[in-house]
Amino acid sequence: MRKILSFLFVFLLLCSCQSREEKVAELIKQEMFKTLYDFESYEPIETKIDSAFTSIYTDSIIKSYAYIARAFLDDVEENLDKIKDDRNTMEIWSDSYSSLGRSKYNEALKNYGERLDKTKRYMEVVNNYMDSIKIISSNFKPEFYGWKASHKFRCKNKGGNFDLGNYIYVFDKKMNSIIYKEDIDDDSNNKIRNIIDEAINSKDEGSANANIEENQNSTADSLVSALKGNI
Repeated sequence: MRKILSFLFVFLLLCSCQSREEKVAELIKQEMFKTLYDFESYEPIETKIDSAFTSIYTDSIIKSYAYIARAFLDDVEENLDKIKDDRNTMEIWSDSYSSLGRSKYNEALKNYGERLDKTKRYMEVVNNYMDSIKIISSNFKPEFYGWKASHKFRCKNKGGNFDLGNYIYVFDKKMNSIIYKEDIDDDSNNKIRNIIDEAINSKDEGSANANIEENQNSTADSLVSALKGNI
């Protein structure tokens, strides 16, 4: 009797696993039908299923803060390029005594100061969001919330050439629907992950603003080094 029960248990377990794989394959196929340019060319390569737990990298609040911080950092980097140009213009016209030369120098000096102040304000916003990410992450506790599948596939693009796709799909506990998906090869997702990692590993006080204060009279290249870092 025990052997029969053991056999039935193993059989039901195998059936359950197979059923889960079939559900995953069907849900992903439905998603591909809605999103792919050429669904008929869709070819699954590999799918791995595992338990899904909430993560700081998928938490909606943390990600929204990271997106905002990234957007402000993009503005910072754009300003830094302009600051560098202003600095170069100032150096070109610094020895000029002509009215044109003095006008060019004063205009560049004015733009340099305004953009430097704006950059500092942007970095204050960035640091505030980075601090919030760090606080939320420090109290974050992963919880089981469904199933995930890493899925590799190939399909044709608009040019008729085959592309490889590499996605993560997360399904609800009953595997009735896809509740989250992520393109592993998407650079924008990697940038957001880097922002979150940077926030977690950052010091308690924003060092970027301090660097700006110390380098107000330095070259724009120094400001780029101080602000961009490895982000």
